[in-house]
Amino acid sequence: MNLRFLSVLLFVFTLLFFSNPGLCDENGDVKDYEVYDLGEIIVSEETPAVQDIAVTNEITAEEIQATNSTTVAEALNYVPGIYVSTGRKAEPEIYMHGFKQHKMLVLIDGVPYYETKYGMLDLNQIPTDIVSKIEVIKGAASVLYGANAEAGVVNIVTKAPTEKPALGATVEIGENNYNRESVYNGMKIGKFSYWLNYSHQETNGWDMADGFDPVEGWYGKKASKATYTILENGGVRNNSDFSSDAFWAKCGLEPTVDSKYYVNFHVIQSEKGQPPSIYENKHLTSAPAFSQLARSQNYDDWGIDLSGRQKIADALTLRGKLFYHNHTDDYVSYTDPTYTTPMAWSAYKDYVAGGSLFADYKAAEWDTLSCALHYKVDSHEQRDDTYLPFEESKSNTGSIAIENEFAMIKNLSIVVGVSYDWFDVTDAQETADDDNLVDLETPGTKNAVNPMIGMVYTFSDSTKLFGSIAKKTRFPTLSELYGSSGNQELDEEQSINYTLGISRTFFDFLSAELSLFHHDVSDWISRDGPCGDGDYMNWGKINLSGVEINTFLSPTDDLTLNAGYTYTYARDKSDDRLTDNVFDVPEHTLKFAIQYTVPGFKTRVDMTGVYRAEVYSDLPTPQNPTDEEREADDYWLFGARITQPVSEHFELYVVGNNLFDYEYEEEYGFPGEGRMIICGLTAKF
Repeated sequence: MNLRFLSVLLFVFTLLFFSNPGLCDENGDVKDYEVYDLGEIIVSEETPAVQDIAVTNEITAEEIQATNSTTVAEALNYVPGIYVSTGRKAEPEIYMHGFKQHKMLVLIDGVPYYETKYGMLDLNQIPTDIVSKIEVIKGAASVLYGANAEAGVVNIVTKAPTEKPALGATVEIGENNYNRESVYNGMKIGKFSYWLNYSHQETNGWDMADGFDPVEGWYGKKASKATYTILENGGVRNNSDFSSDAFWAKCGLEPTVDSKYYVNFHVIQSEKGQPPSIYENKHLTSAPAFSQLARSQNYDDWGIDLSGRQKIADALTLRGKLFYHNHTDDYVSYTDPTYTTPMAWSAYKDYVAGGSLFADYKAAEWDTLSCALHYKVDSHEQRDDTYLPFEESKSNTGSIAIENEFAMIKNLSIVVGVSYDWFDVTDAQETADDDNLVDLETPGTKNAVNPMIGMVYTFSDSTKLFGSIAKKTRFPTLSELYGSSGNQELDEEQSINYTLGISRTFFDFLSAELSLFHHDVSDWISRDGPCGDGDYMNWGKINLSGVEINTFLSPTDDLTLNAGYTYTYARDKSDDRLTDNVFDVPEHTLKFAIQYTVPGFKTRVDMTGVYRAEVYSDLPTPQNPTDEEREADDYWLFGARITQPVSEHFELYVVGNNLFDYEYEEEYGFPGEGRMIICGLTAKF
């Protein structure tokens, strides 16, 4: 609540002293923001070839709004090749071509966004109100991004002000006390500029589909000695409440056309319930106690980063970033599904601090050479209950990269790059039986050389043919090294990523892209190997192959259609495997978005659909050979948004999610949200 009060007070101040609503254009529909270009890692006056040689998608703020995605996780669910699944901890996990979120690089304005134990954070924390676009690069992401981009990169680029003052607000209401409020203000004043955004979102919980049938589940140490009960009766999902406040600020100074310096700051404060599995929840009463019947009492983030760009000479530009990101959360375990009696209160305290330096040298019109240096420190502290001390672990990660993009031959661009990445754990602790801290041995420095090459050829009819080969690595997380199933002997995971594709524009109203991809992964880190104790090990060898098809059709000014289909053929090639199938990789995903504007009324109708089929939620492994081979049910989800401008500055809209109230599970034991209707009002001045 303090964050809400301070944010509103700050906005009142800026609205009174800096805003000038009278400068709006006469139609009231001019975009009042621009893309924050210091948030981009790859900078070029034209689309750089390194973006074209990979499977790349870019979704804009307008496309995000059309899907009524209020968070980044929701927006990514409509990107081809991306699969979003929400299960335990009520935390969406992003999958890219079958790789989990901690195996890709997630950035906000080029700055890493994750917590240091598991290598990922809840992207429902990030409101889309601040987003100008999201770049998704799969497979052969530029070596300039740095280490741990095994699957690819998601870069969330925020909004920046224009010389036109920006002032706007959105209010939404829905069932179960759902409400969302967002307000923003920004402008350029001479050489100075700023952008401010505050958003609040909360709900008492979300409704399940009417067709849900309660089943008996259990909680306890194991099924044979557990308490059996119905953990979900239907109606409002048990323990599904959520509340979040987020404040984002950007201040910039542009002394000359050749220099730009910005400070970005954000703070997020959240509390959320964690809906239980309807089938099973682990529950340990011995000290330190632990239960999967839990809540995230505090799930907070704040961060600051400094970004700058300075042109040194006509051919040479330097760019740099310094950043500090802090994450804390409190995980409260409860004794039973009433969530009234806490049994343990565990806590994390993390930070990531570091910087990046880039140099771009344009040797000729056809030749650009870029270099990058990245270095960061990860710190993780945790305790399993309030009576225990905080265990601390630290690591350093760095990368030196060089990349050359040249186009000596007309219509042909070639990109060659290589990076040297390293990872070193400097400190590690654990709590002994007497509840005192002891130091653990740390593994030696791990390192990897990651080369890449790609090319794109553009024909005279706008057809583009592109391809690339890149070696990518991922260093183990602190959890994989030092968690309860940790293994300090782990090596880095490696993937050889292949891409081949073609794109074409037809008749100015139709464009299409077809791409083939293959990831040959070795040293896959898994707990499912033949080792008897269930610790992490470099056991797996996984092949992920497939095809992506993306199309855009706009036969009239009033009608547009975006559609994307991804087929993924995932196969386990590990020794001693019991099946060739792979967990959590949908074989088929189809996504579409249709927008139609009713002539004369300016009514916009946006329709969206997501289809997912043939994904395994459970498989037999050497660790659990008796597990059944369980395939999740296929599902189609449809949504719609109707928007009606009511004046120059205001528009009303109604949103329906899961319109047909379909009962589905993104993960086994975790039913998805039923139908939800939301009404909203947006104001822009």
